[in-house]
Amino acid sequence: MRILSLTEFLLEKRNNNTNDLHKAYLAIDPKSGHRWWSYKDFAGDNFFTQITLENYKDIDINPEYPILNYNSKVTQTLLDKNLIKIENVYNSPEFIKMSGSKTEFHKIVEGDDNIPKTAYNKKDALKEIGFPMIAKPKNGHSGLGIQIFKSQDDFDKADLSKLDVFSEYIDKKSEHRVINFKGLPIYWMERVPMNDKAKSGDGKSEEQMMFKYILHDVSKLPKNYIELMAKYCKMFDKLPYITFDVMESKDGKLYVIESNAQPGVPYDSTVQLYRNIFKDFYKKEVNAQTDAKLKEFSNFMLDKTLELDPDRFEIKK
Repeated sequence: MRILSLTEFLLEKRNNNTNDLHKAYLAIDPKSGHRWWSYKDFAGDNFFTQITLENYKDIDINPEYPILNYNSKVTQTLLDKNLIKIENVYNSPEFIKMSGSKTEFHKIVEGDDNIPKTAYNKKDALKEIGFPMIAKPKNGHSGLGIQIFKSQDDFDKADLSKLDVFSEYIDKKSEHRVINFKGLPIYWMERVPMNDKAKSGDGKSEEQMMFKYILHDVSKLPKNYIELMAKYCKMFDKLPYITFDVMESKDGKLYVIESNAQPGVPYDSTVQLYRNIFKDFYKKEVNAQTDAKLKEFSNFMLDKTLELDPDRFEIKK
């Protein structure tokens, strides 16, 4: 049995009604840009205990706790120093590249019916895809570096040196982001384009795609989306926590266009993630007092997200 430090003992004694808080760690770089984890007015550190390269030596880390990997450098450092156990890590650093690299992602899903036709070099792109086509850098994000080629002339004039993945252009009706945990959807946001690049791919390669995120009740996620998520979570079963961006074409077909094992987490998604990790790891729900406290955090973070950027966020339940 592990002996509590004096600080832990006093904290647990004072907060014994909410002692299911801080029973999971979050490995993160505060400078990573994940503002919903680290922004000063958010409640992210009120349930997870955040571990960074700057503070890990000051924390009496309990190796029996689960840890969510949001920065592989931090997580690997903790593993190398035997401060945590690999079996307690949600998303091992070894497997993050399965999702983070577009090339690795497409190698895993290659040939699946719900993936746009894809090629990895200029010759195959012209032969197997044709125009219009989308070209992406292998490690890009937020649409950075993505280009749309609508003709042979556009293609010939472009600098292809930084482009690694070429795929079929889909005329989309809608786009959605679904966060999954252990094979099941736990969060659903519709992504509505806010600029031409997000809507049709037009724009400069260095321009970001801008989306409005509309939060929906995940229990109302359509059956075909649930079935698609189950199939793709099985392909990426080394990553228990994973997000898929799904595009629905105007003829109703679903396409998975991207995955992310360390996505942005607006609204109260961090709270829901804590709940799911706690239940999976400890094989029980949080106690009643902790449940009430987490609901307070949820309400606060939902309101705070809308307050932070009302043009980009909306709740529709």
